[in-house]
Amino acid sequence: MKISVLLIAFGLATALQAQDDGLTDLMASYFAAKLHQDSIDVSNVVVVYNYRCKTLDADGQPVTDSMRFVLQSGGHCTRFYPYHKYLEDTEDATYFTLENYATVQSDAMCHVPEVWTNYPDGMTTVRDIIPPGHYESCEELDRPTWTIRELDTLTINVYRCKTASSKYHGLEWTVRFTEDIPVAAGPWKLNGLPGLILEAESRDGIHRFAMEGLENVRTPVFYEHNAITKKMTDKKLISQRNKIFGNKLYPKNPMYYADIRALTQTEDVIYYENGSGEMSEIINGVFVGKKAHVFQPLEK
Repeated sequence: MKISVLLIAFGLATALQAQDDGLTDLMASYFAAKLHQDSIDVSNVVVVYNYRCKTLDADGQPVTDSMRFVLQSGGHCTRFYPYHKYLEDTEDATYFTLENYATVQSDAMCHVPEVWTNYPDGMTTVRDIIPPGHYESCEELDRPTWTIRELDTLTINVYRCKTASSKYHGLEWTVRFTEDIPVAAGPWKLNGLPGLILEAESRDGIHRFAMEGLENVRTPVFYEHNAITKKMTDKKLISQRNKIFGNKLYPKNPMYYADIRALTQTEDVIYYENGSGEMSEIINGVFVGKKAHVFQPLEK
């Protein structure tokens, strides 16, 4: 099925609002048809992290990308995923709006997958997007092996933290964790310490996760089912992600590997405009941006 809606966003404020509402309704209808969520746990702790990635733009100039993520830590499992999806789950917020176009575009430049740790039991489930496709792997838990530096301490906000380091999937990480919050969780796949990880940075300084906020709040932890996710091994998913995004063509032409015209004839498409004439597609619920930066892999 093909859905094509052209947003002409040059009208009055009332017209813009009507277009915004129309896009929201279309996205809601799309996800209602394609997505089903199971509540698999209830959070005890919810942490908001800011992810920062130092890289280069398409012209080779230094640039820093950033995006907010949420970690839900429950009694059985954890979920790490984009902050905007958490707001959609808990506050019925809307992501694809005219005023949010710049954030949507910026988020698309950050390549950090969703991660469920210990779901199913003893497993790590990873959900990633290589536009316009959805991909998932599910394999046995593979926690980093940490070296804790007991004497290397500091305070972050009001939390007393220790330092630990590990080489994990090709990158060396240094993290700050607090035993004041005794959950073995952290951002992305970084976990397994005797306390919550509040900060994590790769040795090369390219990748950094830093806590922005923390609440002891009970919210449902969801696992999403949909009809379009392709299953594969974690090794193949990492390889495919790195091969496509790591290609030298990617920064100047982010969809170099796909025929957009053909996709718009065969897939579910919504056209998304920023209000000043710039148009992008949302294909299968995935924003397809026109801009990209040099890819910096989290794992190799």
